[in-house]
Amino acid sequence: MFFQKENISTEKLQTVEVKVEDRNFEKLGQYMKAGTYIQLAADPLIGIIEDVQIKENKIYLLDKMNRVICYDMQGRVLFKIDAVGNGPGEYANINSFAVNEKDRELVIYDNHRLALLFYNSDNGKYLRTKKFSQPTPCAIASADGVYYYDNPYHNNYPNNPALHYSLLISANGEDIMQRYFPHQPAEADYHFRTTPQPFSYNDSVLYYCKSFDNIVYELQPNGLKALYEIKTPNPLPLSKIEEKVDEMEIVKSSYSLGIENIYQCENLLYFQFSKGGYLQIALYDLSRKEQIYCGKRLADKSGKGVPIHRLINGVYKNRFWGYLTPETIEWTLKNESKEYPEIFRHYDPETSNPVIVFYEVVK
Repeated sequence: MFFQKENISTEKLQTVEVKVEDRNFEKLGQYMKAGTYIQLAADPLIGIIEDVQIKENKIYLLDKMNRVICYDMQGRVLFKIDAVGNGPGEYANINSFAVNEKDRELVIYDNHRLALLFYNSDNGKYLRTKKFSQPTPCAIASADGVYYYDNPYHNNYPNNPALHYSLLISANGEDIMQRYFPHQPAEADYHFRTTPQPFSYNDSVLYYCKSFDNIVYELQPNGLKALYEIKTPNPLPLSKIEEKVDEMEIVKSSYSLGIENIYQCENLLYFQFSKGGYLQIALYDLSRKEQIYCGKRLADKSGKGVPIHRLINGVYKNRFWGYLTPETIEWTLKNESKEYPEIFRHYDPETSNPVIVFYEVVK
């Protein structure tokens, strides 16, 4: 592994070892309990969700219709950025977005026009556009007023070795000030990612795990802190990357791929990875240093604590949270006989938008 050793702390690195199992998948209610539900306003009707971030008591949602919709914590629409076009403040495509809480800005990366577009994060008002031809990141994030770019490839700038790094850091969004994890030829030339979303928001703390790696880092303006070394069963060997094995063959193989959606709340650590063509969900007790569950799904047998099975999407104000899509709610109500809260009794998946649910850790 290559990085700037002087800026990465490994003093508190904790090993987390998991194995896939097919039992105890209905124990989730023993560890977390649904406390608050937010029904997002029905207008506009949301397409396929690309990303959701919760910051400063606002919910920011990016969907497949190339727009960012901002809601308050009651689910009411505050504003939307829906500006595909050629004029000022307009874009061709939203590859990724980030909310800079310190400067109260929302920044969109348009990977078609190679530009950053800045908007006011409180009201969605357009502020400015900056050309951003290099690097061409796959994902962006922001924490403590600093911007982070996931940059696994350098095909567009082969003669600029200063940008041949997987993680790039900028204080203003434009100028790269720090860089970590130099590209290794086998990975940079292989356009297959094991970690589609490398950034994970834990309240105001940002976690990062690059593709083909198993170390989880906390990102800080003055350096990185290595938190967890997650040892998954039968990890993808470097030889397969060097051979550039067919992507679908790897996805369906018995190898464990990628670490993503890493969230810590109280003593619980949640994360995901792929194995055997399925998404594996892991819940780990950090205080006892033992696995609670690792498999294809988590559920609550009674349906009272966690009524509908769904993945975790973040941590906000010391609570796990996740979004429930209409498709998830519809399937669950039809196929599982459990007790459900009032919000789902008259839910119409044809005309309703997703529900945000917050889970408290059971102590």
